Amino acid sequence: MRYIALMTHKTITLNVEAYDALRGLRSQPKESLSQVVLRLAQGFTRSTSGSALLDKLFADSSDLWLPSESELDRLDEIQRQQRAPCCKTLGLR
Repeated sequence: MRYIALMTHKTITLNVEAYDALRGLRSQPKESLSQVVLRLAQGFTRSTSGSALLDKLFADSSDLWLPSESELDRLDEIQRQQRAPCCKTLGLR
C-alpha cells in the first residue's frame, strides 16, 4: 500500500512592499517564504511581551526603523483623543 504525503496550504495576499520585505529576510536564496515565516514566528506566542518582541526585532534586523519621540508623542495624543468620548461617558480620564 502506498501513502502519499499531501501538504495543505493557504493563499495569502501581500502588497508588493510586504512581499519584498519578506523575501529580503530569506537566510539563503532557496529558503521558501513559508520557511521564512516559520523561522520568524518561532518563539512568538500570544502572550509575548512587548519587550520580548522588540528584542526579537532588534536581533533579526540591523536596519530597523523606529519612530522618533515626537512621532510617538503624536501617536499617544491620537490614541487619547480616540479614547476620550468613551472615557468621559464612564467618568474616566
